[in-house]
Amino acid sequence: MFKKGKKLIVALLVLVVAALALWPEETAPDLVTAADMHVFVEKLFKKKHVTGSVAIVQNGHVQVVNYGLANAKQKVKNGASQVVYPAASMQKEVTGAMIMQLMEEKKGSSSAFSQNTKISRWYPALRNAKKISVGNLLSHTSGLQIPEVEADRHINYSEDQAVNWIVNRANQLPQDKVGSYHYSDVNYVLLAGIIKKVSHKSYAWNFKKRVVQRLGLKSTYVSSQLPKNKMLAVSYAYKHGKNYQQATTLEKTRLSQLVGAGNMLTTASDYYLIQEALGTGQFLSPSAFHKLTHLKSKINQYSGGVYLKKGEKVKLAYGAIGSVHYAAYFQLTADNKNGIILLLNQRSFGEDKVKDVGYQILKKIRFATFSKT
Repeated sequence: MFKKGKKLIVALLVLVVAALALWPEETAPDLVTAADMHVFVEKLFKKKHVTGSVAIVQNGHVQVVNYGLANAKQKVKNGASQVVYPAASMQKEVTGAMIMQLMEEKKGSSSAFSQNTKISRWYPALRNAKKISVGNLLSHTSGLQIPEVEADRHINYSEDQAVNWIVNRANQLPQDKVGSYHYSDVNYVLLAGIIKKVSHKSYAWNFKKRVVQRLGLKSTYVSSQLPKNKMLAVSYAYKHGKNYQQATTLEKTRLSQLVGAGNMLTTASDYYLIQEALGTGQFLSPSAFHKLTHLKSKINQYSGGVYLKKGEKVKLAYGAIGSVHYAAYFQLTADNKNGIILLLNQRSFGEDKVKDVGYQILKKIRFATFSKT
């Protein structure tokens, strides 16, 4: 009888150990199934009256959910193979990464530069350029700001013309003290100009070579190189209880003004591949990515095109361009294993509520404590 009881206890212990081995960790619960996530996102988008595309990353698994129309008149769906979306200010991290690539490549040469290099080397005619560093541009602490920088001037600018307009207009306007934080496209248009001046190749050439070809991206372009078989999703507002109102798009003229700061067109899945490659050596070395996101000139959580929050456990950025209805938002864990890339082409509200839509999906993922902002 004793032996039977002993065997029973041993058997129970084996079962307990086996059960514990299979029990999910508290910080990593079972994945929400792809089907459940698809239904959840569609219901959320319908409730919030938004349309677009979202890449959802759960423990390294990527699922793209598309909802609504990219072109209501032509009945083209979001997620169709020819459709791309504006990255808006989410392009800034890519531009910053290209700057860091050049810093590494030019080490030890006569063209060497760092985050501390003053931009008077490339912009001698810009007022206060002797005080403004490359790091100041990367962290929006140059003191430069031009209120109408995104307003369509109805001119199809070359890259040089776009940069020269910034220099000339900045010289006409008051400038704040260098070191003051003002989020502005101005800084990244000037960085795009530096990329051209250092490499002796256009920003578009560098973008294609350093980003698109290096990472094997299939649906990512600067606006001037968008193929004829691709189309920019039309943006819409939800108004008076109706979808697909106030159809607007970004004109080529307006996109040409924002070289390096807002002329990138992409998809959610391609943008995830960029994020996944940052800091791995595939796009940018770990040390260079750390420098980009920890600039000496930064005065808040923004550095090199991205915010680091929650003790640097998550990274995020938001993008939108005035008078159109697009929105771009990403938030990922630092290891790129969990998070979202959200590209909307219909909305009827501002940044906070767009982020809240994203946050509802992040809560559904459940793998990490994400930021609400």
